[in-house]
Amino acid sequence: MTLPGHRSLTQHGGALSLWLRVGWLVVSCLALSGCSSITLNAVVEGRLVAGGPIPGVEVIRQGVRSPVQDNMGLQPGDEIRTGPQTIAVLSFIDGARVFVQPGTHIRIGSVFVYFGEVLVKVRGYFQVETRYATAGSEGTQYLVRVDPGDQVRVVVAEGRVGLVSRSRGWNKAILGVGQGAWLVGLDAPVGFPPATPSEIEDIRRRIQALDALVPQPAELGPLLGGGAAVGAGIGLGWLLKDKHRDDAERSPTDPPRGRGRVPVPQDETSPPVRDPHREDADRSLTDSLRRRGRAPVEQDQTLTPGLRPKLPSTPQDSDRLR
Repeated sequence: MTLPGHRSLTQHGGALSLWLRVGWLVVSCLALSGCSSITLNAVVEGRLVAGGPIPGVEVIRQGVRSPVQDNMGLQPGDEIRTGPQTIAVLSFIDGARVFVQPGTHIRIGSVFVYFGEVLVKVRGYFQVETRYATAGSEGTQYLVRVDPGDQVRVVVAEGRVGLVSRSRGWNKAILGVGQGAWLVGLDAPVGFPPATPSEIEDIRRRIQALDALVPQPAELGPLLGGGAAVGAGIGLGWLLKDKHRDDAERSPTDPPRGRGRVPVPQDETSPPVRDPHREDADRSLTDSLRRRGRAPVEQDQTLTPGLRPKLPSTPQDSDRLR
């Protein structure tokens, strides 16, 4: 049973829930898209560049070189070029990281490698694209290198990586821990010989060292909590707006709502409620009939209180009643 005092909240509860979800979705989308989801840092000669411009890194946005700053936000479509002494660290808000090695050119969206080498440390699904193949992973560490002549080297240090032909020229191949593959142009991977132990150890060591140098970005949880707060604020605002509109449209004679007052039913033995306007109208009609010689029939006292007999409309009706 719904209490009368909460009827307004019940009616607008759906709107509040809807705007809460909308606010949550909007803030989540803002957090996961555009420059707010990827942060650029740089390591030069083993040390993190903290504050100010970053040397040895170029960011090309919509065909124009943009000034590169520490903790710079990146957008889909941005291209990054690293110099011979600089490593760019791309930090994603879900914890994934891409370490762009010196002398590398990539594009942000998914990470597309034109040439050079990237090290990847991810949680969840992630993919690195090259001209002819895509390396997709889930919860792993791996290396992707593109050499001249579209020669691609993929080595898995942890987890698994799936190799897929972008032209669908060959079937998907799965690489496990310690496995590597060479791809040349449109050709299928050349076997899956195990990588050397020193190669695997080198990948893990470099990822661990770079990961320790660069502070982790803010986690997604606080942003989503902020989204919930924004959504609740939006929903509450609309609820109050609708309530104000309802109050403005309500007639002044309407009974008050939302105070939990339930009308008490009238006792059948109590006298009928008097209506002064109706009594004045009856009195005027009676006086008019008397002036014309048409006295109304007196009400029978045995009738149920509150019921009125039908008045004669013509002299003949009055005679029949007498």
